[in-house]
Amino acid sequence: MQRSKSRKRLKYAAVLSVLALVAAACGDDTGEGGGLLAELQDSGTITVGIANEIPYGYEDETTGEITGEAPEVAKVVLAELGIDNIEAQVVEFGALIGGLNAGNYDMVAAGMYINAERAEQIIFSDPDYCINESMLVAEGNPHGLTNYNSVAETDAVLAVASGTVNVQYAIDAGIPDDQIVEFAGIEDQYDAITAGRVDAVSGTVLTVTEHANAMEGFEALPSFPALDENGDPILGCGGFGFADQEFRDAFNEVLNRLQEEGVVQDIVEEHLGSRDVAEDAVDLTVDDLTGG
Repeated sequence: MQRSKSRKRLKYAAVLSVLALVAAACGDDTGEGGGLLAELQDSGTITVGIANEIPYGYEDETTGEITGEAPEVAKVVLAELGIDNIEAQVVEFGALIGGLNAGNYDMVAAGMYINAERAEQIIFSDPDYCINESMLVAEGNPHGLTNYNSVAETDAVLAVASGTVNVQYAIDAGIPDDQIVEFAGIEDQYDAITAGRVDAVSGTVLTVTEHANAMEGFEALPSFPALDENGDPILGCGGFGFADQEFRDAFNEVLNRLQEEGVVQDIVEEHLGSRDVAEDAVDLTVDDLTGG
């Protein structure tokens, strides 16, 4: 049974209150008081990791501003925590988790899917959106593809981005290794299909549709859920990644409250074009998606 976020928010509030009392009584190991969250609040500046994936988190080529669904939600949440200046480090998607754990940035704001494997490496917030998959194919869909499993029934070659869930989706669908090509960056996949090196590109329906609308001669397949190795649908929900528990808990508390107020849904709708994908995440917690 799912736990309501309002109940979880109260739990976090209680935990944070206890942490505050402990910090006041004992101070910090450094002797200066506070941890990462306090440091960020003192400076008012945070660095986030993004993968330059439209519409989730990217650098606007015209303005140079960091925008997208995840950074814009993060800006509102972080402002409530007293952190108003957001800087970004753009890395390949597969390097996001390693960069966070290496301390290259303070959190991941890239719309990263939450799953058990990733949750063993970093700490996730609750989700702020849930969405299905799609594929970019040549107009007319010459291979007759409908989902990951259909690729295995043809000789089509599928592009996947390293470090994304799409790699495992392809494996679980039984696609042979010689029909899967991994690329370091999101955009590299689309360059490859334009050059005729692959027959399909995998991704969320929004990313794929965004590219289909900008590319001549290609189309996005109707959205579909990925299936696990048992053939059961996988719920794809994204959130924010952290290496610091106290910071995550404080962020989560504000995120949950802003979801209850509808603020997060407004932002998600503006950038992802659908309010439903945000509403689908409102009653879900990170534990629901990781089995934690």
